[in-house]
Amino acid sequence: MYKILVADDEIKIRETIKDYLTAKGMDVTLSRDGESAVKKAGETAFDLIMLDVMMPKMNGIEACREIRSFTDTPILFLSALGEEEDLLKGYKSGADDYIVKPFPLSVLTEKILTIIKRSKGADKDNKIEYAGITLDLLKQKAFLDGNEIKLQSKSFSILQLLMQNKGVVLDREKILVKVWGYGFEGEVRAVDTHIKKIRKALGEKADLIETVIGVGYTFKEN
Repeated sequence: MYKILVADDEIKIRETIKDYLTAKGMDVTLSRDGESAVKKAGETAFDLIMLDVMMPKMNGIEACREIRSFTDTPILFLSALGEEEDLLKGYKSGADDYIVKPFPLSVLTEKILTIIKRSKGADKDNKIEYAGITLDLLKQKAFLDGNEIKLQSKSFSILQLLMQNKGVVLDREKILVKVWGYGFEGEVRAVDTHIKKIRKALGEKADLIETVIGVGYTFKEN
């Protein structure tokens, strides 16, 4: 049973989401503002946290940053704000995904399940394996068809992020935030430099990392 925290200042929205997700077998905890969401996130280990952007006491962006200071639990933003700038603010604050209101509850549920499964992408041995590529997360080592390949720390983290999000297009901004952190002030092209190094290390399997022109990168699903 997945444990979900839903923070939204509109009682009808949070109660409706709770009823729907509970019917799907999830354990749902509610918060009506960002401040209480941060408190509850620090007290309980959730599988996913949903935050409305516009909340009293502490808005969703601020709450996300606070939560990110002590946990890597996946965070999904719920918001009526759907412009590109709004989405980038969400990702830069540490969110994993963003859904714009109004949305079908069935779509929200599928997004929740996808994010959780993605976050638990490593197997019980803390390894990610796909198409002959193996990442040992404990030893921070990468292997191609059983042979170790040398990757710098940042390159390893980018490859891990891409493999954990197979089929999902990740923009350069999100990769920067996830790998370098919020305070990084360098160029987004730093991502491109590491992608080149990863592709070189992967050799014939380099085409598994696909460039999405004008956006970023995705790890292809066969």
